[in-house]
Amino acid sequence: MNWHSLKIRFIAAIVFLYALIAMVSFFAFHVVTDKVIQHLGTKFAIKQALLEKSKLNASIQRDLSLSLRLASSPILRRWVEHENAPAYKKLATEELDNYRKSFAGESIFLAINLSGHYFFSDGSDKHTFDMPQYTLNSTNPNDAWYFRTIRDVSDFELNVDYDNHLDLTKVWFNVPIKNGSGQKIGICGSGIDLTAFIRDIVDSEEEGIETILLGNDGAITGHHDRSYVVHNSKVRGNQKKVTIYDLLSTDKDRTKLKEAIQSLAAGRREVATAYLEVGGRRYLAAMSYLKEINWFNLVLLDVDHVISSRTFLPILLISVAAFLTLIIAIGLLINRMVLVPLSLLARSADTIAKGNFNISTQLKSRNEIGALARSFDYMAKMVKDHTENLERKVQERTEDLDKSNQELAESNSKIMDSIRYAQMIQASILPDEKEMRSTMLDLFLLYRPRDIVGGDFYYFREWEKSFIIAVADCTGHGVPGAFMSMTAKALIDRAIDALGCDNPAELLRELDRLMRKTLHQGSNKAQFDNGLEIGLCVCLPSQHKLVFAGAGIDLLYTSDNELATVPAARQSIGYRRTNKTFVYPTTVVSIEDGMTFFLASDGILDQSGGAKGWGFGKKRFQELLGRISGLPSTEQLKAIEKELSDYQGDLPQRDDITVLGFKL
Repeated sequence: MNWHSLKIRFIAAIVFLYALIAMVSFFAFHVVTDKVIQHLGTKFAIKQALLEKSKLNASIQRDLSLSLRLASSPILRRWVEHENAPAYKKLATEELDNYRKSFAGESIFLAINLSGHYFFSDGSDKHTFDMPQYTLNSTNPNDAWYFRTIRDVSDFELNVDYDNHLDLTKVWFNVPIKNGSGQKIGICGSGIDLTAFIRDIVDSEEEGIETILLGNDGAITGHHDRSYVVHNSKVRGNQKKVTIYDLLSTDKDRTKLKEAIQSLAAGRREVATAYLEVGGRRYLAAMSYLKEINWFNLVLLDVDHVISSRTFLPILLISVAAFLTLIIAIGLLINRMVLVPLSLLARSADTIAKGNFNISTQLKSRNEIGALARSFDYMAKMVKDHTENLERKVQERTEDLDKSNQELAESNSKIMDSIRYAQMIQASILPDEKEMRSTMLDLFLLYRPRDIVGGDFYYFREWEKSFIIAVADCTGHGVPGAFMSMTAKALIDRAIDALGCDNPAELLRELDRLMRKTLHQGSNKAQFDNGLEIGLCVCLPSQHKLVFAGAGIDLLYTSDNELATVPAARQSIGYRRTNKTFVYPTTVVSIEDGMTFFLASDGILDQSGGAKGWGFGKKRFQELLGRISGLPSTEQLKAIEKELSDYQGDLPQRDDITVLGFKL
């Protein structure tokens, strides 16, 4: 092993220092954190449980004392024993109202055993002592609390319950009223609003601390999640209450909590502590017993949130000091063994970058840096030799590239000139719009090739007392499409010269035959498969009719603001796969005032756009035509151009677009 190697020496030094500092830091961290968490966590949980116990006792003691005094009132007892005596009732209701104002919730109730009447007042006009609110019934599950209290409770009871008759959920102070012989003759007390009770007693403003109130059976009587308390308050009969055991994750924790409840109830200790897993999280729990009301308060402490990070400041300082020592040591080693030699190499590289190749690093060490320096010196020598020849080669290649670019520009210019001339030729075969307008009431035309020239074209020709108007879409775009359009236009003229225009279907069939013959479809000469789609109309204004035949392009027209479609045959013209014997159907449309006719290639239907980049589509196009059919031709053209532009957005045009609209 080469102990002069920079890599070996560097790794050995780092491993030694890191192992030493890590062992010391880990030991210190373990000792300090265990001691702090165990000591502070337990102390804090116990004090918090006692604090919550005192807070709860203080909160209910006043109302409980008032309820006990009220139950021993001679005035109230006389009225309960003689409910129908007006004088007793007047004195009793006055005393009840005075007590009500002293209760925290400003509410008070009285239930009379003899009549079963239940009185309740909260100071509002709705709830008064003038009349009983309802009559208790031993067979009604909603009144079971009363009969259970009369039967089982001697002095008082705190009960979280939902009163179905009053539609109120409160923490009720139920105190039996006894006559002179100690017999229970009724129940009185007050009620604390459940929301206020939970807010004041259960809700904690400190993060990481949660308080839960329990009955002696583990039923939840107070929780920050009010749904548990409300559910338990409405439980009747054999329905199951939500208990703290339902929230614990393991049977071991449930057993541990039951033992703690039994121990606290027996008075063997004041506060019980344990670690419990509630809702999937581990808490340090502290629980105390409220003997006066037979409840338990359970405080759950999330140690990670409650104990401040300042507690671990000594550990943090130890870690920072350890790593700082490590960084300083590493820095010194890197500076001596790596940075100084590399700095010398960097200065040498800067000198070479400035064009001075007569340089030597003079590093003589036997490690990797020394080997790198020797390679660097050799590289400098080789760069010097290559640089002297590189400028000459670059100049030669630059001259060749300039010459190629010039030739490419000249070639491109010739091609563009040819295409523009082809555009002029193609434009010359298209009919003159003025001539078309002279035979029609109104006309608009949207003609937009994808390239300078294209495969779409529109056709117009007068013939005796009629005229022919058509839109065609040939195979291909650009120059190939333009050649096809010029060929197709010439063949249409030839078919009309031969057959006239009495039967547009026969014209299409003849056009198919001529196209096949011209393109040598079906012979060995044909190395491609081209053709076209066309919608052709023979218009007879004097007879108020229009005769249509189409191959792939439909005729659309509006009448009385309704859009109708005359479908074309799904049989294109001129392709090898086309049926030679196919007979194209014709459709006669009677011309009426206000009718507008439309012919369009599929370029507008296939144009992508919108939020998802889908095609414009036939449905959107037909709805557009229906909206604009009543407008003048110039307005129709503007509306189509705007709708298409808005839909297309920044996406490129996919195909040649032709839309022709006219009125007769």
